[in-house]
Amino acid sequence: MSFTDNIDVAFETIDKDNLSVVRESALTSFKALGLPSARHEEWKYTHIKTKLPETLRLAASFELQVASKLKYFNSIKGTKLVFINGDFSAESSVILAQSGLTVGSLKENSNLYPEQFEKYFNKATDISKENFAALNTAFVRDGAFIYVKKNTIVEAPVFVFHIYDNASADVFTQSRNLIIAEENSDITIVEDFQNSTGEKFYNHVSEVYVGRNAEVNYSLLQLHNPNTTSVNYVEARLERDARYHITTVTLDGKLVRNNVNAYMDGENALATLNGLYIGKDANHIDNHILVDHRVPNCNSHQTYKGVLDDGATGVFNGKIFVQKDAQKTNAYQSSKAVLLSDEASMNSKPQLEIYADDVKCSHGAAIGQVSKNELFYLLARGIDKDTARGILTYAFANEIIAAIKLPELKTYLDEKLKQRLNITI
Repeated sequence: MSFTDNIDVAFETIDKDNLSVVRESALTSFKALGLPSARHEEWKYTHIKTKLPETLRLAASFELQVASKLKYFNSIKGTKLVFINGDFSAESSVILAQSGLTVGSLKENSNLYPEQFEKYFNKATDISKENFAALNTAFVRDGAFIYVKKNTIVEAPVFVFHIYDNASADVFTQSRNLIIAEENSDITIVEDFQNSTGEKFYNHVSEVYVGRNAEVNYSLLQLHNPNTTSVNYVEARLERDARYHITTVTLDGKLVRNNVNAYMDGENALATLNGLYIGKDANHIDNHILVDHRVPNCNSHQTYKGVLDDGATGVFNGKIFVQKDAQKTNAYQSSKAVLLSDEASMNSKPQLEIYADDVKCSHGAAIGQVSKNELFYLLARGIDKDTARGILTYAFANEIIAAIKLPELKTYLDEKLKQRLNITI
């Protein structure tokens, strides 16, 4: 049987819970949509259908020594939520108590906060159009629940670790986050996906709600191995005066598809979407970005940078929608990629759709190689060619990491970037 043929069989193994009605609706949507193919415009350059396992099985729960898998786990300060093959590990997690903040398992808190789930869960995603968001909603077992009540400033960052290990290659893990930052709140979140061994498949959705005058700083880290296939959705909705900053760092992965969407629902909202991706060997990294300006006087900024070597391929599809009523919009988009080999390739598609007449919007895309003039400058000062090229590539890529506000995270990612580029500076 094919992947889609096994859906009904796998669905029967899910225990009934308070999300059962939502699950059944999502399953109906997924079966109507099916898996995307190259004929679908949004998946034109990413042939994920051939990468998925034929069966859909849920990963088995197990425990492991998390600290040994995450080298910076013990050194960071803050709440640490750990999910192993999609399931919450209370034994490995560290939760710092703070008034006005609730963090923990999505499955457990869906019963404790029915009002919030009724209002927010599955409201940011459009399962009638998004294949894998529908699949996730139908099969999700667990994920992070982060609820910041109004007027709460979260003192320490919240780290969410997803670890995939000891699972067979035909397991397709579905995990889900629900993040709610109410009025006048402030929180920093770091989400880290790591696969230590073997072939892994995961499909993840995060719904983020940023209330009036609230601020959410979100870093999404994909530190995979070359055998990971993943689909990620981060759907954010911003109310009036909200501030939302997300940085996506992808350093490895067999096939990675990121859908990062921001919807400006309230005036004077600000969204900053940054991304860095490094591809080598046969990596395929696809970033699909959407900012939808629906109301007046909002600002958005997109900056994505990529480095592709060997036979790696990259995709950037960045959309800015400015709806009819969204006057005084200020929207900026930039996509730049460096190709380090003749075999590497990049597909870039910046898009602007503007239906208002009093706006300031710009976009730009550039694909090229390391500057010959800059390379010559370093060679003339006695630096060998490989080192010189590494220095220039690092300087190009590090701009994204340098903008991260959390010092310990910035230091950690800087070292990871150097390792990925195989340079010593």
